[in-house]
Amino acid sequence: MTITLTPTLTIRIRRAADRASRVIRTHTRRLSITSLSFLKMEVMLFRYHIK
Repeated sequence: MTITLTPTLTIRIRRAADRASRVIRTHTRRLSITSLSFLKMEVMLFRYHIK
């Protein structure tokens, strides 16, 4: 499921491949991605940097 809250923020929720709990962050000049995995769910936050 994908939810677009604002033009610069999108949230994606999906079933994770495994049961590991972890937080992964990465970013470029125009995009930041944060992935939170817990239980069997994965939540990904996409934040776009508009200048």
